[in-house]
Amino acid sequence: MKKRLKKKKAYKQYIRDIFKGYESMLEDPQIEELRFDYLKEETILKRDEDKQIRFRTHDTN
Repeated sequence: MKKRLKKKKAYKQYIRDIFKGYESMLEDPQIEELRFDYLKEETILKRDEDKQIRFRTHDTN
């Protein structure tokens, strides 16, 4: 049970970090890319050529 709760808490923190990163990219246009990892998953926030923020999530093996 504790292992499951730890995973759940870690995943919630991962999601919070992504949204905080997104907010910081909105506030500071100089930030070009941010990366977040959780277990075998990686989310990348990156600006495209029009300076819009794009999310990309993929599994890392």
